[in-house]
Amino acid sequence: MTFDDINDLFKYVKNMTQDAIKTEVADTAKSAMLQAVNTDVYDVYDPVWYTRRGTNGGLSDTENYTVHEIQDGIEITNGTPLDNDGMSPRLDDIICNGLGKQPFPRDFYKETTDILESSDDVKEALKQGLRKRGINVD
Repeated sequence: MTFDDINDLFKYVKNMTQDAIKTEVADTAKSAMLQAVNTDVYDVYDPVWYTRRGTNGGLSDTENYTVHEIQDGIEITNGTPLDNDGMSPRLDDIICNGLGKQPFPRDFYKETTDILESSDDVKEALKQGLRKRGINVD
């Protein structure tokens, strides 16, 4: 690939980086959140007045996870609604803050952050994504 000037090169690398963040890095972040939901939400409490939806539209359904690039990093959110009616508030606030009939707060966002910060998984996912796009990184 040939670039006319350094700005074209920077633009290309930026675009490839954003693409890798949307795919490989996002998948890594979603895996960390799934792990956190399982350990910090599902494993510590069995519901008494509702049935969990799990991977079928619930907290562990990664289709409800959204990853955004922010300055110097990423942000992941879990947009699972309280009910599948499309009108309910998000379940993450209720679970993380122990609201309503929840017995105690279970902050899976903090655990997700801890998982990602305690490893090089995001860095490796970005490197893998860039390599996949033809950018050699060490």
